Amino acid sequence: MNKFKIGALGVLSLSAVALLAACGSSNSSSTSTTRNIQYSLNSDLLTLDSSLAADVNSIDTLLNVESGLVRFDKNAQVANDLAQSIDISKDGLTYTVTLRPNLKWSNGDKLTAQDFVYGWQRTIDPKTGSEYAQALYPVKNAQAINMGKAPVSSLGIKAVGDSKLIITLEAPTPYFEKLMTEQAFYPLNQKFVEKEGKAYGTTSDKTLYDGPYMFAKGDKGWTGSNKTFSLVKNPNFYDAKSVKASGVTYQVITNTTTAAELYKQGKLDVAILDTPDLVAANKSNKGFKILPAPRVDVLEYNQTGKVPALSNLKIRQALNLATNRQGLLDTAAPYFSVNQTVTPQGLDKAPNGEDFAKYAAQPYTYDATKAATLFKEGLKELGKTSLTLNLEGDSDDAFHKAAVDYLKGNLEQILPGLTINEVLVPKAQRLKDAQNGNFQIIVSSWGADYNEPSDFLGNFYTGSAMNDGKFSNSTFDAAWKAATTMPDIANPDKLYVDYKAGEAALYNQANVNPLDTQAKPILMNPNLKGVSQVNSAMIYDLRNAYLVK
Repeated sequence: MNKFKIGALGVLSLSAVALLAACGSSNSSSTSTTRNIQYSLNSDLLTLDSSLAADVNSIDTLLNVESGLVRFDKNAQVANDLAQSIDISKDGLTYTVTLRPNLKWSNGDKLTAQDFVYGWQRTIDPKTGSEYAQALYPVKNAQAINMGKAPVSSLGIKAVGDSKLIITLEAPTPYFEKLMTEQAFYPLNQKFVEKEGKAYGTTSDKTLYDGPYMFAKGDKGWTGSNKTFSLVKNPNFYDAKSVKASGVTYQVITNTTTAAELYKQGKLDVAILDTPDLVAANKSNKGFKILPAPRVDVLEYNQTGKVPALSNLKIRQALNLATNRQGLLDTAAPYFSVNQTVTPQGLDKAPNGEDFAKYAAQPYTYDATKAATLFKEGLKELGKTSLTLNLEGDSDDAFHKAAVDYLKGNLEQILPGLTINEVLVPKAQRLKDAQNGNFQIIVSSWGADYNEPSDFLGNFYTGSAMNDGKFSNSTFDAAWKAATTMPDIANPDKLYVDYKAGEAALYNQANVNPLDTQAKPILMNPNLKGVSQVNSAMIYDLRNAYLVK
């Protein structure tokens, strides 16, 4: 999940319905405009290094300038991208991939099977420090490599000549092709990456591209700090003839009121409306819609021992019970939905046909009386009569700011003796703080990379790079192990029972505090075609986008 978990865009949750509108089957040569599509980002781009990208803005941008073996198509199905064919062995352990002919990088270099071997090895190498390394864990020896117990060269991916890959898995993984849509699986040009060294991906001129677009050169591209930058068509992209837009221009606009005004002036083609006031002021404007979002907001607790109170089960349970989720949403985002799982609503269906979030729902309830009792008992166990905790969120995210403010009053009112200090920092800093354990309680936002519960539950096993709270829940670990090994991984009935058991284990230990599933109110130019009208996670995929006059 992009930390969008972050981010990450991340990025892609796919429901049974199609995510993309028809990708422009009409002849656009006489109807398309010549100006760039105008998009905005709500915070700075952090990296163009596909091994390191973990925030939604970086992942969304890479989606348009990079390609992997597969991608999600307009019907929410995995489709071949750089792969011409993928053959899977009967036992589900071996994937034989044949690449499309004559693939090239944006600098004209030949793109070969070895570029995938190098890219995957670099992502899994513990020296790289990729937060997405665990996405590769189904690949043979990947986890051992990432834990420093096996050489990088032992990863289960081998090049056979320039055009064929043999991928070997640890165990059959039915959703492996969905996993391979993630940026962590993109190829990398070893010669170019090693030439740039630590500078790779820090600016657009220090990155190579194999996707439908590439960055403009110099100051018109991304310099690492500029607030406006552009994409142009990549002439070496294998399907360049299908790329209809003249280009894309991004602006970093942290104030969404400003973005809405620019939209109404015709200077943006998409604007996100992230407050109730903005929604009310713009819901009658042309192009207004609310799209489902495969994205959750949660509170994470630092359980490393650095904050003794948050290592106390009763304190965490009290905080969960004291959280008035509906009150928060009524105040800050009435178009969101209260969550009772760490996975978003609409993500996937259990074998019985139920939405997984309903099938696996836990009794995350608001109970002020029980919360106060448990808090008092927890304080007694700690030898305290009062407690002060820091609550951190993004200063450049309207919902985060509103959530931190609301929860301070909510929790202090319900839990006598508790003081909440508000800590608001830029998103980039919050992400660093979460990864480094430099927080007490933190508001995290996670979006889906693929439509399966493992994308979210995989954050929480002991030692996971995404386990920001650094907790160890043995009951959860057992459920996760069962879900990721034979025989359960190959049996949907058993697999989803394991996933539900994982949700129950997190609830029982109050390791996290799920708040909501998001929705995304937006303004979208009616003349912008070929992007999602169904799911807000896909409105950033501009491969088939174009503007009509």
